[in-house]
Amino acid sequence: MALTSLTFQCTHDAAEAKTWFARLIDDEPVLMSVIASVADSVIADPGRYEEPRWWAGRDASGRVIAGFMRTPPWPLHVAVANPGQAAALAEHLAHQGSSLPGVGGRREPAEAFRDAWVRLSPVSAHTVMEVGVFGLPQRPRLPFDVPGSYRHALPEELGLADQWARDFADAAHGAAGRADSLRGHVEAGRVGFWVHGGQPVSMAYASPNNGGVTRISGVWTPPGQRGNGYASAVVAALSNEHMEAGERCMLNTDLANPTSNKIYQALGYRRVGDNITIEFS
Repeated sequence: MALTSLTFQCTHDAAEAKTWFARLIDDEPVLMSVIASVADSVIADPGRYEEPRWWAGRDASGRVIAGFMRTPPWPLHVAVANPGQAAALAEHLAHQGSSLPGVGGRREPAEAFRDAWVRLSPVSAHTVMEVGVFGLPQRPRLPFDVPGSYRHALPEELGLADQWARDFADAAHGAAGRADSLRGHVEAGRVGFWVHGGQPVSMAYASPNNGGVTRISGVWTPPGQRGNGYASAVVAALSNEHMEAGERCMLNTDLANPTSNKIYQALGYRRVGDNITIEFS
């Protein structure tokens, strides 16, 4: 028996996906942030992922009420769905003979997808990462003085920004880490550097605004520069800049990393939910 009356529609076209999900992005901008920003990146660079896919879950009236994404080699991403809707997609994909390396997203629907997938497929599953979703309810406050100043990355500093993005991906995801060029972000003024002694010492960047929300990502300070508050300073400055532009700021952080969780909460970020990543084998 079907788990839900939801019907699923799939597209490989990022622009079409953005059209399908426009109302969901407006209604649930935090939950849809990853899908929205990734779709924007694929529109700008169609070759970024091999065979990206987006699934819209539609109710009996045809209205889109659930959203999912797969951008190989990454796991399926559950953005907006309740547990029953996520399990229904697992059933739908299993009946199509699909294979998946894993699933991620909000804890309850991702776990529901996992349970259905394991029941329907000859795989086992284990959790590989738990991530806190943090929002910024008011202007950030840097609780201590940090030497240096904030500015945008310059076009001629793209090489440095890309190297730090790769370093961040390696540290966050290990062998599975992947970092695409930040060229578009640098050109749009979305990459922030904290500069001390005339040299960049820390970096963070912001996703394009979708539904009034921007996601702060790629926070990186080289090991030799750590312990000086530079990461706190660049995140506070970049967040304040985007809040001044009328955007809401959010970020995700590994719950197993107490240092980053402490830093962001000290700036005023507050945990608003959990995401989980599950690997199938």
